[in-house]
Amino acid sequence: MLPATAAPVALIMRRGPAGWWHLMKWDLLRCEVTPGAWLRGTLYPRRCAVSPDGTLLGYFALGHGKSPWDTYFAVSKTPWLTALTAWQTHGTWTGGCEFAPDNSLTISASMDKKPFHGSYPYRVTVRDLDHDWVRRDLLNELNRGWRPLPQEAAKRLPPELRQAVLIERTRRGDDHALVLAHAGTDFQRHGIEGVQVSYLRREADGAFTPLPEAVWADWDSKGRLLMATRDGLVTITDRQSGSWTRTWSQDLRDLTPAPAPSPHWAREW
Repeated sequence: MLPATAAPVALIMRRGPAGWWHLMKWDLLRCEVTPGAWLRGTLYPRRCAVSPDGTLLGYFALGHGKSPWDTYFAVSKTPWLTALTAWQTHGTWTGGCEFAPDNSLTISASMDKKPFHGSYPYRVTVRDLDHDWVRRDLLNELNRGWRPLPQEAAKRLPPELRQAVLIERTRRGDDHALVLAHAGTDFQRHGIEGVQVSYLRREADGAFTPLPEAVWADWDSKGRLLMATRDGLVTITDRQSGSWTRTWSQDLRDLTPAPAPSPHWAREW
């Protein structure tokens, strides 16, 4: 998931069946999921970003086309992948990217400085690749306000989690928080880009509740818990009358690839 920071929308990046990716726009006000692009190739969600208003997507892709469309960074309109501008990257040595409030874009990668396709109407800064891989893995969370978990709080975690990189994000309006534990990278196990993460909810009294079903989680602007589960659901959970209650969910399993041309509005600035 890539939630926008200034609008109630999120981009869902779903993988499967093997070799396919599907993008969907999640309207958090209406609780509606709108299908978008299908791609037969490889995307790197932890190295992608959406603009603050959720309308633009910066993404890294490994495709099956001829150079320079084999490995590239592009900007498109969500939830589509039609490149309005694209730069060739030098393999998959790519970091993350970040949109500023004015849509200026910063890209960290080993890549060409000038686009080989289209143009970008805002400022673009290409900086040297950051070799802090854990920071790259967590860049989207850090840009959304996640911060290192205080050491005093970490002492209450199980011993096996204390060796992980721990970050947290406090829920708006109270003392509840989400905790993300980054335990390294293992491409032989399930994980977004092989990154092994687990989630916990820190309750107001400081106790931790594991969320073993979560493959991704974050708060929205209303303090609701957004989650993607290992069972293929996207869910919204809210705190009501002192307890956590799932208020909405949608099953995204068993979708059949149905690639289609992007709409006209997604093909031009």
